[in-house]
Amino acid sequence: MSDRLQKDNLPSPWSGDALLEMFTAGAHILESHVNLVNRLNVFPVQDGDTGINMLLTLRDTLAKARPAEGGTADAVAKAMWDGACMGAKGNGGSIVSQLFKGMAEAFEGKAEVDVDDFAAALRLAKGHAYKAIGNPVEGTMLTVFTHAADAATHSAENSDSADDMLASAVQAARDAVILTPTLLPRLREAGVVDSGGLGLWMILEGVRRCVAGDDAAPDDLDMPLPEGVDSAEVGVSLEFLDLTEDEEYGNCTQFVIRGEALDIDALRVEMSERGRSAVVIGDEALIKVHVHTEVPDAILDYARALGSVSRVSVENMDEQRERLASKQRQQADVLSQVIPIPVLAVAWGDGLEAVFRHEGASVMVAGDTMNPSVRQILDAVEEVPSENVIILPNNGNILPAAQQAAEAADKTVGVVPTTTIPQGIAAILEFQPYRGMDDNTAEMGEAIRDVRTAEITRSARSVTLDGISAEEGQLIGLFERRMVAAGEGLTDTALAILRSADVGEGDLVTLYQGEPITADEALEVVTEVQSAFPSVDLQHYYGGQPYYHFIISVE
Repeated sequence: MSDRLQKDNLPSPWSGDALLEMFTAGAHILESHVNLVNRLNVFPVQDGDTGINMLLTLRDTLAKARPAEGGTADAVAKAMWDGACMGAKGNGGSIVSQLFKGMAEAFEGKAEVDVDDFAAALRLAKGHAYKAIGNPVEGTMLTVFTHAADAATHSAENSDSADDMLASAVQAARDAVILTPTLLPRLREAGVVDSGGLGLWMILEGVRRCVAGDDAAPDDLDMPLPEGVDSAEVGVSLEFLDLTEDEEYGNCTQFVIRGEALDIDALRVEMSERGRSAVVIGDEALIKVHVHTEVPDAILDYARALGSVSRVSVENMDEQRERLASKQRQQADVLSQVIPIPVLAVAWGDGLEAVFRHEGASVMVAGDTMNPSVRQILDAVEEVPSENVIILPNNGNILPAAQQAAEAADKTVGVVPTTTIPQGIAAILEFQPYRGMDDNTAEMGEAIRDVRTAEITRSARSVTLDGISAEEGQLIGLFERRMVAAGEGLTDTALAILRSADVGEGDLVTLYQGEPITADEALEVVTEVQSAFPSVDLQHYYGGQPYYHFIISVE
């Protein structure tokens, strides 16, 4: 940490270098308390990683912006957004990355930025954060974004003091963190605040300290935690999915436009008027277009007038149909001309990885404790030898990064929103490599609707959740992310889960044995479950997943 960061205040207007200092200070505070943020995960399992996801995202943000040091606020903010977009990890990292998207937009064309600009950036970030979540819920980081942005806006309207604006925003964020358990019953029951919201407050507090010249140590922090809770002990998105490949005559035309201040809304209208099945995604700097047209040259000429055009692909669908029709009697010859769509599945545990590979998927080995970043997912997509890829994230924390990677990819990428391993397995079993992208993603998405998931693991802390109390280290059973059993043996926990699932005749129950237990222990559970539920179709596989004794699928 520099002497300036420790001792001197940093009044507005702020240059690009000042922005780097401000968010470096935010990263220092988050790093000092990252384990606390991890432990505040409302689910008391061993894989709470909100803090590390946010920290790694912030590190990638700053690393990408370092080469822009000495540049304008505009240049640094854009570099930060590039780093945050590509480096976003998990839900926490994906949502906090929207702060830098807001900055990149609000600071556009500005060498230095002031209080009004920063407040505008927070307002834009709030909007992007809500759009990034399919079903926004209050009592989360979104609430903290809202309170901070509103307070910053109100202060900026009444004063040009940077200290006042940031103090107001940080205090509002702190109050919102304290408020989260009153808005989200899960947090209230667990006796914690929202971990992502706490991490966001820490980042903003670092920014405030840097600007105010507050040289307090990063670990010196008055935590907004519930009364009586000791911080040392506490624990607990533009899409390519709708890209249509309808059997229409004409040319399937795809390309990328790079430029400045591109008008994506106007381009969407233009492509819809000039062609069919138009899908346009991206932002003001990079846009990807897919359109079916009889006049691809005219479309490309129009695009070149807007910016630099690359990755052009034009496929004549009439000729493709004629070739396929001429060989219709020989199915093998037909298939030899169709490039199958590959699936990229995220998995962890040698047994589970083998299941996906057996069904033809490429496997990106990750896990609950080290979620892949957007950049890592993009790299994996690029390695797949096809211009069309379907991703199975198989984890709720990985889903946002997968969706962001799909938006940024130069390939056609579909994301089936699998949030658990059982959902991913159901989806891959429905996959047909020679079926079109739309049909595959639709059918795979439909296949996961009736899949319910349970886990057996050990509680990472003492907790009361969903009316059930567990001591640290005890076995707990989670069904659809609700705690349904605690403190019982392995077999009793499995039986309690299946009773909660109300399994009955004809239901398919699959037990994936994890790394923490032996084959004999697993077999004992399987035997007792079959005896207790003789009418269900019971299957047992070795999964090898860490932390979880069993992952259970109920269909």
